[in-house]
Amino acid sequence: MKRVLFFVPAVLYYALIFYISSKSYEVEVDILFFDKGIHIVEFAILGFFLSFGCFMSLKSSFKGNVIFILSTGILLGGLDEWHQSFVPLRNSDILDMVADATGIFVGLLIYVYLTRLVKKKFLK
Repeated sequence: MKRVLFFVPAVLYYALIFYISSKSYEVEVDILFFDKGIHIVEFAILGFFLSFGCFMSLKSSFKGNVIFILSTGILLGGLDEWHQSFVPLRNSDILDMVADATGIFVGLLIYVYLTRLVKKKFLK
């Protein structure tokens, strides 16, 4: 049961993403690929939280954890895009899914980098 608690940040953060995605609004920004950048940042945070939960609680190999994180994150991104297709003034876009998957990967990389940095500095 204690291991499940490590996934609480990821679950709460995804609930926030889902809540925000359910809101109808239109935003006009004239910056090229601004929307995709937001998706990458948004899902990089989720990827970081998923990595934290996975590496702290699952006793799998590094490769197994990476596969779990990427597949779960990509599935959640796909669910979010599918959900948006039912929300007025919102749409579902395959490029948003690519940006979501990229964000999950970036979040995983940041988590791995920071944990290795901490181990190197403090656990010599």
